[in-house]
Amino acid sequence: MKRYPHIIAFISILLFSITAKAQSNEYITHTVTRGQTLFSISKMYGTTVDAIKKNNMIEGNSLSIGQVLSIPQNNRSNTVGDNNALERDGKRYHTIRSKETLFSLSKKYGVTIDDICLANPGISIKNFPVGKEIVIPHKDNDQVSVKPENKKDKEPAFKFEIKKEEKLEIQKTHKVKRRETIKKICKKYGITEEDFLKANPQLEGREVKRKMIVNIPKKREIPVDKDNKPTVAEDKTTDVDNHLSQEDGVTRVAVILPYLLDRYAPDEQKLMIEFYQGFLMSMRKLKLDIAKDRTKKKKYAFEISTFDSGFKDNDLDSLLTSGALDNMDLIIGAYYPNHNKQLAGFALKKGIPLVMPFSNKQEELYDNPMVFFVNTLQSSIQPDVAKNFVTTFPDANVIFVEDTVKSNKKSFVNELIEELSANNIPYTTVQMEQIVLEKESTIKNETGESDEDIFINTFRTLAIDSLRRNVIIPMSSSKETLNRILPSLVMAKAIAPDVMQSYMLFGYPEWQVYAQQTREQIYEVDTYFYATFFTHFSLPEASRFHDDFKRWYNCDPQKIYPCYSMLGYDIGYHFVLAASMYGKEFPEKINEIEGRTQPIQTGFKFERMKENGAMMNKKLYFIHYSRDYNIEKINL
Repeated sequence: MKRYPHIIAFISILLFSITAKAQSNEYITHTVTRGQTLFSISKMYGTTVDAIKKNNMIEGNSLSIGQVLSIPQNNRSNTVGDNNALERDGKRYHTIRSKETLFSLSKKYGVTIDDICLANPGISIKNFPVGKEIVIPHKDNDQVSVKPENKKDKEPAFKFEIKKEEKLEIQKTHKVKRRETIKKICKKYGITEEDFLKANPQLEGREVKRKMIVNIPKKREIPVDKDNKPTVAEDKTTDVDNHLSQEDGVTRVAVILPYLLDRYAPDEQKLMIEFYQGFLMSMRKLKLDIAKDRTKKKKYAFEISTFDSGFKDNDLDSLLTSGALDNMDLIIGAYYPNHNKQLAGFALKKGIPLVMPFSNKQEELYDNPMVFFVNTLQSSIQPDVAKNFVTTFPDANVIFVEDTVKSNKKSFVNELIEELSANNIPYTTVQMEQIVLEKESTIKNETGESDEDIFINTFRTLAIDSLRRNVIIPMSSSKETLNRILPSLVMAKAIAPDVMQSYMLFGYPEWQVYAQQTREQIYEVDTYFYATFFTHFSLPEASRFHDDFKRWYNCDPQKIYPCYSMLGYDIGYHFVLAASMYGKEFPEKINEIEGRTQPIQTGFKFERMKENGAMMNKKLYFIHYSRDYNIEKINL
């Protein structure tokens, strides 16, 4: 392979010069990326638009991708060169300072908000205390010097952090010896098997093996009452009602998924396995919650059976005729349309509730009273979205934006217009080209107005009342439409902040997928969208779930929407709890357990689609990305 030392030397000198400038006390360099504006860059570095323009001799407000800016800094502590990070034990630490945010730190260190939240459980946009030391994760290509591993300091393969409410402390670790069992270890340290298993969740259903490192919890004193009988203090954190069921016995649940064991489809297979992994986590959580309440006179249990549905149309035939599912109290699955149809027919014949976790548009299943659709049919919630919109924004002035390229939300817009008219809320429709400034121009027309003047005057004209919020609603949910409208709204805000202060953007569930790439702009224009499921790793419950998942399975859940492991967790806890509490009556009482469960991603509120028809999940949220960089999940 040929080498070009002179080119390498030139690149090295160039990198050194850029780095040196970035570490100056007065200026840092910034390369403009797609979608960034003078306003967003000024917020990023804690300076002003005028200061950036003056320092870089910029006359207008336009920037080009790849343009290098020199950013003035009033305080050295805010510069990239002075990250005030401390390297310790191979990790990078940062002490939160006044006015710093998750967003500013993510930009300062070149990592994502998600990365910071995942590295610091409990840290979120709303919980970001000044003075707290947090871990700043290194980027994949960062070179980190790590001290040589000291065997004495080596941590066990599984580290279990006990939640505060369980009042369980780890006193030491133990290396399993030959012929040792859980019972022998517990006897040696004077602890209960229950506490031992709580401290070692990786052993669920397994015995210890030689040389395995396990946690030894601190011995707990069990209080006794006057009759010298062991008692357990009341635990108000349990999610389970004291009256779980009106029947004794076991709740039998079948999970039927295509694990694709005889087919090469790694991506699809990983989704199914991750769903089931989340489901297993929910079963352990439910088991612990039930065990917390020792006051129940009856014993309750659930038995989980899982089956591989395969991927061929006739792969379910032998299972459905084998009798293995005949005595089930609940079935969760499947995935492919033909399998869904077969299972629905079987569930109706046997009178067994069937939960369908994934997207399904088979109209022939809508008449089946035993079927629960978790993935909401969008057309079924449009009237609810419209009604919630007018109650949430009664002072709105709605501006629909029609995109000539693609308008796929006309049915929703028509539904919303009916509600707006019924509630005397004004609305109008404009073309995308009217509110989009593709490129700024200072050239004035014959009336003396520049393109920029016309652009801003459009927003002034559309704002008919100073007391109303101006809500822009595109008639398309496509990524292309969002990518056209967001930069123009950010630009308008930078040019005329007084005019744009009353403007906000309202949109669609698909936007949570695009938010990863456009989050900065979504925050700046004060964005709302409706959704039937939502999570974000900066939210405490999602952060805790991620940590638990990683501890159980030694890997991260996939960053996709919806997150399949969270979907499995939410469905498992909600439906198995309902089946345990209400037995055969649970289909009609499914909504009565709302508030007893704490879903991470998918909420539940079921309604029958028609008389004696299937149950459709119609849970709805408004998600708000606010200008102060907070995410609000509004439960409707």
